Formats: sequence, structure tokens, C-alpha cells
Amino acid sequence: MTNFFRLPALAAVAAAVALTAAPAVAAPVGVTGAKPKANARIIRPLVLTGVRDLDFGTIVLGSVAAGGESVALSVAGGLTCGSGGLTCSGTTQTARYNVTGTQGQVVVVSATNSTLTGSNGGTLTFVPNLPANFALSNSGAPGNNFDVGGSISISPSTIDGVYAGDMEVFVDYQ
Repeated sequence: MTNFFRLPALAAVAAAVALTAAPAVAAPVGVTGAKPKANARIIRPLVLTGVRDLDFGTIVLGSVAAGGESVALSVAGGLTCGSGGLTCSGTTQTARYNVTGTQGQVVVVSATNSTLTGSNGGTLTFVPNLPANFALSNSGAPGNNFDVGGSISISPSTIDGVYAGDMEVFVDYQ
């Protein structure tokens, strides 16, 4: 008779082990509500090309004030020639650059001051004047042109000669 009692007890233990050893199986669950989206913005790299040089024309030294006088060329090409101690003449022009990239993207323009070195010695500091930013109107050629002006300060001790130097202009996406 003892075998009859063992068999139901053994069956109960086997059933308990089978219930606890079997992993729970759950059905996959989808997103409730709006599904998140994946996005990627693909843009072309910017390419900046110099088109023409800036030219202040000819500046004749006169009775320059002790603090110096400024010669400035606006982005639109307008020239301001000191406050009376200088005479400006000749053809002036802004520097021109061309930038290509992705249509509709906003391009930020920046620049650093440059040193202009005189042919007879001396230096002048060139302070650029440029557009802050603009939206590219097309992708690739022909790109967008923009002009850069700037200013130089002439003091009574400025050495005569031809002054020249490189302009450092940069573009980046906003």
C-alpha cells in the first residue's frame, strides 16, 4: 500500500516542477499610439571660391589727424575716405566670393582681421565687413555670390607703397 501513496505524491511533485520550470511565453507587443519616425538630413559640403580681389583704389596722404583716419568700403561698394586728411581716387571694388552647398540651407559668413604688408615696409590692419548670413538659392552650380568690404586705418606715420595681404573668410551652415 505504500506504493499507492507514493505514486500520487510523486505525480504532484512532477507537476509542480513542470509548472515552475516552463518559461512564460508572451506575444510581441507593438507601439501604442503614434509610432516614432526616423529622420536624416543629407547636405552637400560647402565650397567657397574667391572670385575677385578687394581694391581700395588710390589713397593720397594729406594732413592726417593724429589719431588716424579710416578708409572704408561697404559691402555694397560705397567708399568712405577719412575725415578730410585723405584723398581717395581710382577704381574701387569689393572682394567677391562664391559658395555652393545645399539649396535652402542658411550659410553663416565670418572673417578675421588681416594684416596688409606695404611694399616699402609698414603694415595696415584690414577689418572685414561682410554679410552675416544668407540662404542658398540653389544646389551646386552656379552657387551664390556675396561681396566683402572692409576698412583700414591710415595714421600720419603710414609709409607710402602698395599694401596687400590675404583675406580670411569662412562659411558654415547655421
